[in-house]
Amino acid sequence: MLKRKIFTVSEISSHIKEIIEKEELTNIWIEGEISNFRQAIGHYYFDLKDEKAVIKCVMFSPSLPFTPKNGMKVIVKGDIRVYERKGYYQIYVKDIKVGGVGELFIRFLELKEKLEKEGLFDEKHKKSLPKIPSTIGVVTSPNGAAIRDIQNVISRRFPVRILLAPVRVQGEGAAEEVARAIKILNMRNDVDLIIVARGGGSWEDLWAFNEEKVARAIFESKLPIITAIGHETDYTIADFVADRRAPTPSAAAELAVPERAKIEEGIEELARRMEAAMRRRIDEGVARMERLLKRKTFMYPFELIYDKIAEYEKVAERLVKAGEERVKRLRQHLAMLERSIEAMSPYKVLERGYSICFRVKDNKIFSSVDDADVGDEIRVVVKDGEAICRMESKRKK
Repeated sequence: MLKRKIFTVSEISSHIKEIIEKEELTNIWIEGEISNFRQAIGHYYFDLKDEKAVIKCVMFSPSLPFTPKNGMKVIVKGDIRVYERKGYYQIYVKDIKVGGVGELFIRFLELKEKLEKEGLFDEKHKKSLPKIPSTIGVVTSPNGAAIRDIQNVISRRFPVRILLAPVRVQGEGAAEEVARAIKILNMRNDVDLIIVARGGGSWEDLWAFNEEKVARAIFESKLPIITAIGHETDYTIADFVADRRAPTPSAAAELAVPERAKIEEGIEELARRMEAAMRRRIDEGVARMERLLKRKTFMYPFELIYDKIAEYEKVAERLVKAGEERVKRLRQHLAMLERSIEAMSPYKVLERGYSICFRVKDNKIFSSVDDADVGDEIRVVVKDGEAICRMESKRKK
């Protein structure tokens, strides 16, 4: 394009715009001092300058907790784009941080990048909040508005026990106290949820919640944590690590507990639905029962089982006959066994003139002269009785 000798103003402006926007100068942070500030139709227009240069800025529909003023040292976040009609480039501002926070902000960005790479902000680590906690631990100042706001909202929505872990929320040692309070609450068995909160303040006032020790205490917490730090537009490192971030302490309390009235309405609705479902099931059961009772099976049941009864009678008759035959055969077999046993009875032998002898002293059979001594009593059993004899002498064959 630039090989031509003569260009129109719009051609040059368009070419410059294309070159600048190819660089994707978006979401960059720039530090400087505000000058020539003005408001128009709800938007902010100002210059951002330092000792050597000036750049125009515009912020559409701002939602800042403060109004910028000339001479204010700030860090702005935005996209650099070309305004072709006027032939200049400017920053389309998205956010403004106030005060001499340049050095702190660099530390903030460095820590944010470090922890993000470690995965402390990943959604997979976020714990779900309990639907109805029994006890909520609150890490905040005992004298600040945050604890009062939380207590008011919870008492109104769904009263539960609040356990305050009092800490300093700004200044030296505040970060250590906050981290320690989170760890102590995690040691208890009666706490279900933690809220870490403080009211609004400057960037420096909120700095304790940008400390690495607080971020790691939140990440290592076994209990879910809601953060509510500063104003709605303020974001701290703690907010990125927390399981949920609320714009205000009151909003944190609303996240922590449900609205009792809505739960009661939900329970009533469930009860109505259960009752309606049970009525439908009962009506369906009654209708089904009525249909079943109208079937031939139930109206004339004997027609279905008449043939079975006749068949049963025939089978029963055959079983009785078979049983009688079986008993007859068993009796015959038993009689034969009786005759065999009787033939083998020792008493039959006695009838043929034999006898059986027993030693009286131990009732053992005497079958040899060696089984008894002279003078021993012998019981002799014959076919019609028994006699007691004494051995006078013995002689062996």
